[in-house]
Amino acid sequence: MAEVHVKRTSLSETAELMKEQLEKGGSVTFSPKGSSMLPMLRTSGDSVTLVKPPSRIKLGTAALYTAPAEDGGERFLLHRLVRRKGDLLIFQGDNRVEPDPPVAAGAVIGVVCAYRTRGRDHSCSEAGHRLYKALMVATRSIRPLTRKLRGAAYRIWKKLKG
Repeated sequence: MAEVHVKRTSLSETAELMKEQLEKGGSVTFSPKGSSMLPMLRTSGDSVTLVKPPSRIKLGTAALYTAPAEDGGERFLLHRLVRRKGDLLIFQGDNRVEPDPPVAAGAVIGVVCAYRTRGRDHSCSEAGHRLYKALMVATRSIRPLTRKLRGAAYRIWKKLKG
C-alpha cells in the first residue's frame, strides 16, 4: 500500500500548482479557513473541490479568487458570485453582510464543484445546494437587517434567561 503524506501549506505557496492542475482539466481539493462561508462550510475538517472556471460563471457559484491585500500583495478568497457589474464580478461570503470589491474574471482560480461538510460529501449540482445558493444570492441585500434582528433577539433572550 502506498504511503500518503499530507503537508499543510498556504494557498499562496500552492496557487501556481493549483492553476496548472485546473488548466489541465484536473481538480484540486483543499480545506478553506475562516467563517465567511458559514453555514455551508466550517473550518474543522470541511473541504472544497475546485475545477477550472467556465468562460461565464453563473450567479451563486462559489469560487476561489485573488484580490489585492492591504499590504500590497494578494489574498485568496472563497466566496459566492452575487452580481456582475459590466466585466467585473462581485463576490460575497455567505456569512458576510457586505460584498467584496469587484474583481476581473481573470482573478478567478477555480469554481467549487463539490464540497465535504460535517462528514458528508455534496455536489454543487444537488437540488438542495442549488436552492441554497439561490437563497444566498436572493437574500444578500437583507443580511444587514437580519443580522440586527438576530442580535436583538439574542439580547432579549439573554435578559429573559438571566
